[in-house]
Amino acid sequence: MRADRNGSDLRCLIRRIFPGANPLRRRTDYFEPVALLLVALIAVATVVAALFVAQSELRGRLADVDREQAAKHQVVATVVAELGDASGTAHRPVAVRWGQAPDEHFAVIQLPARAPAAGTVPVWLDQQGQPTSPPLTRAEATQAAGMAGASVLLGSALFTTVALMGARLIVTRRRLAAWAAEWEKVGPQWRNHAS
Repeated sequence: MRADRNGSDLRCLIRRIFPGANPLRRRTDYFEPVALLLVALIAVATVVAALFVAQSELRGRLADVDREQAAKHQVVATVVAELGDASGTAHRPVAVRWGQAPDEHFAVIQLPARAPAAGTVPVWLDQQGQPTSPPLTRAEATQAAGMAGASVLLGSALFTTVALMGARLIVTRRRLAAWAAEWEKVGPQWRNHAS
């Protein structure tokens, strides 16, 4: 008995997906199977596109990492003086010194507000010897690539959901309009038959 029921459930599922030549079936009744197929195809295409975008972004960012790491170098500088009050800000300016006389260099850099303003701090220099921001890291490149791939996935999911809901609304309105038109024809016959 259980095998017959499972076979019957499978036949019902197949009939719902592939409806066949039911004379009572309207064109709007094909919406669900077609929408399900389109959503599955869009999901597969989105995953492929997200992987492609993430890999492309990762290659570009890793090239930037290599270029920046070749163009910048780090020195250890000694904090000479604290130049301003950092209350309410994320960074505070400090004067730093690196190198030995006569090749001694001075600069003003921004330290995080919670960092100690004494001792030594790492300073990144560009090819001209001027202070600059630290180079990108491989972790930052990987994070940017992941964000690019995730934005493709989320954007596609949002667009697909909105499009599916809009299409469902249109199909539902057409179904109701068709039902109302058919009821206009059949309704009076039922009312007269009941009397």
